[in-house]
Amino acid sequence: MNNKALIGIMWLFLQTVAVAGETSISQACDSPPTVISSVRLFDGETVIPRATVVIQCSTISAVVKDETSAELPADAVTIDGQGKTLLPGLIDSHVHTFRREMLERPLDFGVTTVLDMGSVNKDFVKSIKREDRDGVATDRADLFSAILWATAPGSHGTQFGEVPTLAGPEDAAAFVTQRVADGADFIKIIYDNFKMFDRPVPTLSKDTLFALVAAAHEQGRKAVVHSRDVDAYTDVVEAGADGLVHVMVDEVPGDQLIEALKQNDMFVSPNLSLARHDGPRLIDDPDIGPMLTESEAENLQKFRALRREGGDQVEYDALMAFHRAGVTILAGSDAPNGGTTEGASVHLELELLVEAGLTPVEALSTATSSPAKAFGLQDRGRIAEGLKADLLLVDGRPDQKITDTRRIVRIWKAGEMH
Repeated sequence: MNNKALIGIMWLFLQTVAVAGETSISQACDSPPTVISSVRLFDGETVIPRATVVIQCSTISAVVKDETSAELPADAVTIDGQGKTLLPGLIDSHVHTFRREMLERPLDFGVTTVLDMGSVNKDFVKSIKREDRDGVATDRADLFSAILWATAPGSHGTQFGEVPTLAGPEDAAAFVTQRVADGADFIKIIYDNFKMFDRPVPTLSKDTLFALVAAAHEQGRKAVVHSRDVDAYTDVVEAGADGLVHVMVDEVPGDQLIEALKQNDMFVSPNLSLARHDGPRLIDDPDIGPMLTESEAENLQKFRALRREGGDQVEYDALMAFHRAGVTILAGSDAPNGGTTEGASVHLELELLVEAGLTPVEALSTATSSPAKAFGLQDRGRIAEGLKADLLLVDGRPDQKITDTRRIVRIWKAGEMH
């Protein structure tokens, strides 16, 4: 069968299924299909020079590659993709969310999913998760959350208000049980005494770290740990955690530690947007700058309080050592910390990852297929038949010039165009 007829046949099949009411994907949707034709496609892993993608309701119903012309449904809304690239909706693997606009703004920049590493407004996060149980959100990014972070008395995280703390390993099981009851998708652990910044604070004991990771796994949750020095990284790997946020600033890790991360199939989200004071780049960017509010621009200009002499280069070198060894890298902004802002900072993170040494295609994967795989989000992060229609259409070729991700033409969230 040639590609010219394939889309039309698939569309007829989907209409028949919808009428029969045999699938939750197509039923209860009267919207005509959307067809993005003759578009360059980054499917989350590879580049397809020319393809046509069909959206039906909230789902990608067809992907036809290497076509020159295709027979389209008569009532389809057609968008000419020539000169443009279609990407999966971007995923920010490290944010902190505590009000609704912090989910709405990412969508304006093509970020359709955020991973919240702990909020100062637990009730807000729980309310969003209740919304998601009732239906599919099309006006904001999807939220997956740790709800609250695990930390020690007087440690990092306690400066943001009253948060539960753990005095020792005996508190670990109860903490994880409560977070799971709250609806946590994963467990976030802070294991960082800030010794690298000459501002030491207490942190969890090694035994407590181990107990938290074990309790998370016992309850079917991944354990994600905040650490920023080689000694802490070594403990986290030994504990069997699933991933780390931030990258070390004291020294480049040795081969043994790097190999252990690889063998344990761990991921690292380096959060370069926070580590470097490069927020003003977005203010000056011709595509992003005009989209920023005054308060967002102000936050992007804030200097990060904690910096270590030579730490920026160590972070780049450590990141590339991980990458060369095959450790999974995830793009995360750590918004809304000073020097970042929701949504826009993911685009800066991608640029910084390329500056560190990743290719543009590798960088794009860190914000699409890689976080989806790392967090078990099987319905997103790629462009393939049957997956969620979270999509970003941009001018240019971001697989060759990474800053082209900022040249936004259209955004689809669960099939609804913005």
